[in-house]
Amino acid sequence: MLLGWSPEVWALAAAASLVAGTVRGFTGFGFALILVTSVSVLAPPAEIVPISLVLDIFAGIRLLPHVRHDIDRRGSALMVLGALPAIPLGALALASVDDDAMRLGIGIAVLVATLAIAAGLGLKRAPGAGLKLGTGVAMGLLSGSAGIPGPPVILLYLSSPLPAATLRATAVAVFLVTDLVSVSVMAGYGLVDANLALRCLILVPIVEGAVYLGRRLYGIAPEQRVRQAALVLLFLLAIIAIGRATLG
Repeated sequence: MLLGWSPEVWALAAAASLVAGTVRGFTGFGFALILVTSVSVLAPPAEIVPISLVLDIFAGIRLLPHVRHDIDRRGSALMVLGALPAIPLGALALASVDDDAMRLGIGIAVLVATLAIAAGLGLKRAPGAGLKLGTGVAMGLLSGSAGIPGPPVILLYLSSPLPAATLRATAVAVFLVTDLVSVSVMAGYGLVDANLALRCLILVPIVEGAVYLGRRLYGIAPEQRVRQAALVLLFLLAIIAIGRATLG
């Protein structure tokens, strides 16, 4: 076993990093959703969640210069404001909750978000300050507990009339901040160690290459097709995570 992971876990982590990085580079979101939901089927969530956050930070740093002009700055500030006090509560749950219970929670959260987006739930106008602040709270809880701040943000912006470029850019900016805070909080709970750093070093080149590929595809491949494919993948991963948690 390499750094405590079996070959099967490493193979799954590498494949998931490749897919997740490509989707992240193209859409601005989906990295943690794909990586955590898939790898947590074989590895404890407490091991993969911090790794996902660290890798997502690298992806965010790479993408931020390319999307900064499209960021919803006021919305980003409100969501970060709501997320910051909620992140420690989520991290406490990650450090103390049973692995299968956490897998079940991750799977249900992803499934609900995926079905809601696929159903086309929409807002008739741009979301207001209160909704963005509430989205930030939900995002912080999910970021701290499961490393997946994406579902509330994705649902908020995909269901609004705002341009897709705004979703992509705002997700990149907000996730970068919440990821940094979440990793710091998790370190305080003993969830970040030398093994995590070494695992990240092995996976970073895959993520970097995948993000670059996804960014190159942006504006070339039909965005709707990629989003549809991502939704199908997330739906399947959520079902697998729920099944793994309930059936053992």
